[in-house]
Amino acid sequence: MDYEQLKTQLLKHARNAFETASTLYESQRIEVYLDGGVPKMSDILEKEEEILYTPSRILCYKIHGYDYLQEEIKTWIDYARKLEHPKDDGTPLPEPTDIEKSIRELIDEIAKRNGVNKDAVSSFEVFANLPIDLLGTIEQQIIEYWWNANEEENGKKLALLQIQEALKTL
Repeated sequence: MDYEQLKTQLLKHARNAFETASTLYESQRIEVYLDGGVPKMSDILEKEEEILYTPSRILCYKIHGYDYLQEEIKTWIDYARKLEHPKDDGTPLPEPTDIEKSIRELIDEIAKRNGVNKDAVSSFEVFANLPIDLLGTIEQQIIEYWWNANEEENGKKLALLQIQEALKTL
């Protein structure tokens, strides 16, 4: 495998590790490494667990668990529930996304079921009642954004830095 193919394969494993890390505790981690030139991803490692690295087994990427996803989903709920008002310059309002529409419909359902105004339905209650498929869709979009965001730092850029540094040792 040439350098670019190796980097591409390691980046695929890093992307999977990045996504899995969103479900882990901060004390847990996943490592991506080369074992005899073959890219591999570790199982979930606890704080005290170590992989022995040697000249033929090289650590290329390490990510610890992070628990920001729940707060980010709540932020999406808060954003979706806000109805935009027409702008003074006459610019048309963007159509709400399917996710925003689904969240707004869920808020309506919860409010009717509880006999309260929509504003009385908390974002935590909406989160607790999100259908699994909608929750999964929101999670995927958030993780994809964190990985590819057009920002100075994103998950992909940080992973590439670690991978390129490790590949220098080859």
